Amino acid sequence: MNLEECRKEIDRLDKELTNLLEQRMQVVAKVAAYKKANHMEIFDPRRERQVLDKIAAMAQYKELAPYLQKIYQCIMDESKNYEREYMKL
Repeated sequence: MNLEECRKEIDRLDKELTNLLEQRMQVVAKVAAYKKANHMEIFDPRRERQVLDKIAAMAQYKELAPYLQKIYQCIMDESKNYEREYMKL
């Protein structure tokens, strides 16, 4: 596969990832609504640890697990930011 083909494949995957992340953020809004209605904290360290551990376990290529965990940490950080904004509404 040449560089241009690789980039096309990355573009295709980015489109899929964007769609999935948008869906994830829509669920995050539902989580925020639930937490707001039930006076719950946004940050749940135990849940975050579970997610990161699950991501590492799901990784097909174990050498990629630490990178995937870092990506998911960023996703969760932005999800918390979105929850904060959503809860202000």
